[in-house]
Amino acid sequence: MVEHLIVFNAEASPEDVRRMVKQAREVLLQIPGVCGLRYGEALSPEARYRYWLSILFEGPEVVEFYRDHPLHVEFANRVFRPMAKDRITTDYLVLTEVPCGT
Repeated sequence: MVEHLIVFNAEASPEDVRRMVKQAREVLLQIPGVCGLRYGEALSPEARYRYWLSILFEGPEVVEFYRDHPLHVEFANRVFRPMAKDRITTDYLVLTEVPCGT
């Protein structure tokens, strides 16, 4: 599994960011190989980045496919990038996962 992690600040209200995440879920989960999406907000108001969005891929082969997929390109260019100009994006190979409570 690969985790496509984006930490970002938004030039939008928290409500607008949540609407964007809902739209991301509706659009990006249609792309073959995308198997999950997670979103969070910083607890501390002093955090360098206020929000994070994680898109989970079934494997490394999905990274390039996702990057060039028309649904992703359209969503990123029209919705996400204009809102989240201050961002860092990195793809991580998931090596260990321990569920909560274990």
